[in-house]
Amino acid sequence: MFHAIGRFSYRFRWLVIGIWALLFIGGLVATPFLGDVLKGGGFSSSDLPSDKAAALISQRLNLGPSNLVIVFQSETLEAQSTEFQALEAQALAGLTAQNIPHLADIQTHASTGGEQLISQDGRSSVAVLSFDADDTAVQGQVALVRETVNASLAAGAEGTALTAYVTGSPAVDADMSELSMKDLRTVELYALPVALLALLVVFGTLVAAALPVLAGGVAVSVTLGIVYLLARATDMSIFVMNTATLLGLAIAIDYALLIVARFREELETGSSVGDAVVRCTERAGRSVFFSGMAVIVGILGLLFFPFSGLRSIGIGGAIVVFFSVAISLTLMPAILGVLGPRINAVRIVPHHPVHKSRFWRGWTTFLTKRPWVVLVVSLLLILTVAFPVLHLKMDMPSATVLPGTVESRQGYDILDRDFDRAALSPISVLVTWDGGSPTLSMAEALPMFEFGQTLAATPGVKSVTSLFNLPGLDPAVLAGSWEQLEQILSGFDMNALVGGAAGGDAAADLLASLPPEGLQLPGGMTISPEQLGQLMMLVRSSIGERAVLFHVAADAAPTSTEAQDLAGTLAALHPPAGFEVHVAGEAASQADFFQGLIGRIPWVVAYVLVATYLILLFMLRSLLLPLKAVLVNALTIFMSIGCLVFIFQDGRFQGILNYTSTGGTDAIILVIIFCALFGISMDYGVFSLTRMHEAWLETRDNHAAIRSGLIQSGRVILSAALLVVVVTAAFAFTRISLTKELGIGIALAIALDALLLRMSLVPALMCYLKRANWWMPAWLDRILPDTGHEGGVWRAWRCRERVAAPGRGTTATEVAAPSRGTSR
Repeated sequence: MFHAIGRFSYRFRWLVIGIWALLFIGGLVATPFLGDVLKGGGFSSSDLPSDKAAALISQRLNLGPSNLVIVFQSETLEAQSTEFQALEAQALAGLTAQNIPHLADIQTHASTGGEQLISQDGRSSVAVLSFDADDTAVQGQVALVRETVNASLAAGAEGTALTAYVTGSPAVDADMSELSMKDLRTVELYALPVALLALLVVFGTLVAAALPVLAGGVAVSVTLGIVYLLARATDMSIFVMNTATLLGLAIAIDYALLIVARFREELETGSSVGDAVVRCTERAGRSVFFSGMAVIVGILGLLFFPFSGLRSIGIGGAIVVFFSVAISLTLMPAILGVLGPRINAVRIVPHHPVHKSRFWRGWTTFLTKRPWVVLVVSLLLILTVAFPVLHLKMDMPSATVLPGTVESRQGYDILDRDFDRAALSPISVLVTWDGGSPTLSMAEALPMFEFGQTLAATPGVKSVTSLFNLPGLDPAVLAGSWEQLEQILSGFDMNALVGGAAGGDAAADLLASLPPEGLQLPGGMTISPEQLGQLMMLVRSSIGERAVLFHVAADAAPTSTEAQDLAGTLAALHPPAGFEVHVAGEAASQADFFQGLIGRIPWVVAYVLVATYLILLFMLRSLLLPLKAVLVNALTIFMSIGCLVFIFQDGRFQGILNYTSTGGTDAIILVIIFCALFGISMDYGVFSLTRMHEAWLETRDNHAAIRSGLIQSGRVILSAALLVVVVTAAFAFTRISLTKELGIGIALAIALDALLLRMSLVPALMCYLKRANWWMPAWLDRILPDTGHEGGVWRAWRCRERVAAPGRGTTATEVAAPSRGTSR
């Protein structure tokens, strides 16, 4: 197959180049518009209980499914002062006058009396903007909201006394989209020139160095064009753009480097240009193909998770790896066919043949003579790097992934630092029933009172806000005052209260008719006119069609493990007969997120391990080598996670890397690194084992095969690793900490993988395994697909084996090496 691909690419080289040029241009045209179609977030799922509960709350209570939060802050004014509230009202009035699309409601401390909307230091307040559209639609209104609020504040005489910060999920997503586009340009600015310099050192000539960079650029451009088309048809995460760029540049440059290096090697042996193109495609192309399949298999493991963000990253990653492989197998051979010997033009660095390298000859000799030394030292270093994994703590993505200079992050920090987060972001417990009256009646009110008391008595609950948790309310009061309460309910206009109105006309008449001392209820309970207005607001926010909503504030912060456990406890409560309980809110969402993530991890791990093993089994025709490669890759994953914990979770180098530690490691990054890195690190194992296998088939000497394979592939592997490190490390300059962690995690892992594993631990282990490295049962070899192993070397060797031992099921380990009596 690879022989035919090489011949086709050489024979029709100008056609191949023309097709890729058109695809490249198409990608360049589409890329600037990616920010308009990619979506932020994507780490929730409509299949999770908390998301179902949130949708039910929106449906039953007619509440907007998406909110923006405006934090108003002053250094000189008290939040409850007349001046502060006048400025706040002025800013919000501008939003009402602007007719912001989908804006359905505005809630403030002035309109609701909610103490949680005032900061603990009394210098800030919060306005909650509810929209009747999803986060994606609201994301498009963030810029207009910010512009309107700032213009309204600036128009006032005291406009400079108040500062507004627009935050909330849609605002975070909008800022993330904007930064992602800027980060993409930053990566290109740093990564490509540095990669070109590294390639100049590797190849020594400008022409040869430019080809892998060209391959990386084409792979990324074409992929982003395809992602643009997909995003117009389905939801694709904004993170696809950066992850696809990272993977595309790293892998495409890596694969192209291997093809170019093999082509130059074939030219040095005296092959014609056509033969060199075919042979490099046939031999190096085979390694590229199987390595690419391993990466695709790994990255597609993200499809197992129920989150559209991870799934779209998996799809985008698989696409960019596919194009990286396709470019290496078609475009690179076509260009090499055009260039021929001119691949060595414009030499800048002197050429040093690999076989004359003293370093590689000395290292391989030492390694094969004293493998135990290499083995012990490598294992000690690996365990040291991986040790921080023992105190890994997983986090969920939040506004903290943005730099502190971004408005949505600044607003988030004020909320987190100065407000009662538990009260501001409570656990939402929705109780629903079927049948009966669609409005709340006495038959549902008494069970709701009992359930409200159960919620309040649950350990870990600080307070419960609902119509049925009012101070002094008991069953007797509830039954005796139901006529008055029902009058309040029936007189309340659900859609009338925008910007602080107390209710509809009937509710206003009711308030006006009350005596100054308020409404006297049975049992001595009195409700003042002000309290009644707040009660109407409470009815508005907690009573719906066959539904009652309880807001539960936890003792702990919403992002804490304690709050997440409490959400699970509340969801497990047994409601009165005929009622159902649904739990939503930040704590419930995080609990469901981790459950949805961690619950799928065993399946993802099993899929990646088994699929990778089978791919390597087809390629290497060995039972033991693929198993060893899979286990070694697991060590790479642990080292990468250990580095992330050491740096980001423990808060090291925050000033240098420009990030703020949250005390945890992002769970999303851990999953992406496992799926992506498992395949990427497999590249180097495939490259070195392929060369060792070639030498083994020719010499049947294990130690000689190890030495020859390392001498031939060592420089290429370290060069390829250097390029991946250069490209991925460029993501340390991005401003979103998610991509920063991803780039640094992969860069450090690849550097350690190449030095400690591929060049040290793996060959040392192979020295002890001896001929068992290459063992393959004859019956299994016969049923495996013929992949044209090493350009026919494998088939020829197997034919010689069958001729040498007719009539019995011999295996690779049973045939004596020609002219050798050793089995080293």
